[in-house]
Amino acid sequence: MNQAIQFIDRLEFREPDHQLVFFAQVSGMLVECVIAVKTLKLTDESHATDYFEKYRFEYEERAEQLIEEESYNSAGQIEVGLVNLN
Repeated sequence: MNQAIQFIDRLEFREPDHQLVFFAQVSGMLVECVIAVKTLKLTDESHATDYFEKYRFEYEERAEQLIEEESYNSAGQIEVGLVNLN
């Protein structure tokens, strides 16, 4: 794991946009890592949190790769696709 990238214990479920947002600290800056979860039909924040906790490692690993590749969107966020659930 890259020491300059640390994931903090913070998760937001942005209901109108159907997004899960977790956060990384990258060289002192807070970076939003966004997962579009509309297709998963998560009904509330509790379901979203349970889902994220189940796949946390996979999402953090993918976000770390994208951060290292500097794949930020125009808002300065990292957009993380859904993990393969197989």
